[in-house]
Amino acid sequence: MARCRVPVARWAQVCLLLLRVDAAGKHGNAEFQKVELPHHSFSAPLEFSNLLGDWMLSGSSIFLRERLLLHPHVNERQGFAWNKRPLQTNDFQLTATFVANGAKDVSQAPSDQSFAFWFVRQNISGDFNETRMIRAASWKQGLEEEGYMLSGSKALFEGIGAVFSTSDVAKKPNTAVSFVSNDNHQSLSYFVDVPTSNAKILDFRNKEVEFKFRVQPTLVQAFLTLDGQTHECFSVDRAGFPVKVGGFIGFTAWSGSAGDGSMISDAISVTKVEVINFDDEAIGEDVVGATAEETSAYSELMSSNARHFADQKSQTEHLSRVTKMLASHLKETKPAYDVMSFQVSGMMDALNKLDRDCRVLTKEMRILENEKISNRRQAKRPKNNLDELKSHVFGLRRILEKEGQVHLSKIDAVQKNLNEVKEQASKVGGSTMLGKLVDQTRLLEQSVLASTSQTTWMLLILLVVIVVLGVLMFNRMQYYEKKHFI
Repeated sequence: MARCRVPVARWAQVCLLLLRVDAAGKHGNAEFQKVELPHHSFSAPLEFSNLLGDWMLSGSSIFLRERLLLHPHVNERQGFAWNKRPLQTNDFQLTATFVANGAKDVSQAPSDQSFAFWFVRQNISGDFNETRMIRAASWKQGLEEEGYMLSGSKALFEGIGAVFSTSDVAKKPNTAVSFVSNDNHQSLSYFVDVPTSNAKILDFRNKEVEFKFRVQPTLVQAFLTLDGQTHECFSVDRAGFPVKVGGFIGFTAWSGSAGDGSMISDAISVTKVEVINFDDEAIGEDVVGATAEETSAYSELMSSNARHFADQKSQTEHLSRVTKMLASHLKETKPAYDVMSFQVSGMMDALNKLDRDCRVLTKEMRILENEKISNRRQAKRPKNNLDELKSHVFGLRRILEKEGQVHLSKIDAVQKNLNEVKEQASKVGGSTMLGKLVDQTRLLEQSVLASTSQTTWMLLILLVVIVVLGVLMFNRMQYYEKKHFI
């Protein structure tokens, strides 16, 4: 599905251009001018593999299946989610649905906790150096060194934002919405520049809230829908300092200082974001995968010169350009379409095979269940094979239950007999073993004495034999001496 994203976005742009051929009668209709920007929007279910190509996440932020979690219930955590692509329009509306879930009483939340929605000129996703944050002694220290302590975002910027805080300008526990603006000439700081003195006090915690951030070149407005009622947060006239084209949108948060640990921060989640372009002379966002020539053609077709046609010839030329772009789009997407068509065809074949198998199995089961027994010898048996099988199963279960009880009673009787034998053996076993041990000791002593006596007599006999042999040898030697030497 990721491959289809580029063609779909381009197809939407081409369709918009095609509709402008008939824009003469519809130009004043605001609904006609609304175009959603898919690379700046998301809704559940989320596919993080696709979204990470458009958004940069850092800190404790993560894309889950059903929401973007900016930060959990943990103090001193940064929420950071910035879009990587600039908005090629300054007439748009950002609609976000979010939940700030925490303690029931706002006084139990950290006073410096806040989160914000931004539209700034700087590419924050390219400026943010996550490696330095990791190498710092703490994430908070890294943010302070890099100047990212204004609700988790850069304090020196050019742009506008809406900051949601858990304290008011007097630093008292309260839920407030502040409008923030900077021209890149000073670093704003929390509790000095935010919350503002004219911040709107609205209880946005522990409920699903819809926030609308309407940006026009000379007017910036924000609305908050709570419990079915819409409240205006601020309305700022920007005629003296118009909003410029090419800014980046993002969401940041700071979960608040740890303090003594008694304060627990809120968990901030964004469940849906929809960015709509109201400028019918701007594409709104870069067309992903488009060449420079195609982008130039898109811009030319959406310019004011292509809005009104002097005669039928100019209208025909415009239609020819749109037709050419459509033909190029179809040619480019044909390989992807062929692959998808082949995959869908394979899935349909598999589903048809599954359907046939299910039908055959159902028919076999019905035949097995409704088969009649024609033999009279089987007349007393159940009416069909399935009932016969059930009766056998029930009979086996009854036999097993009955025999099982008998076996259990026999096992209990054997166990009882074994316990009795064991007790008797333990009572008489001590004296019997001691008597056997005494008898064996006596036999061993007698054996040792008999062996000692036999050994003594053998030694005496051997000594006598040696003496006799010595005397005989001595006499023999004397005989030989007298015979040969005397």
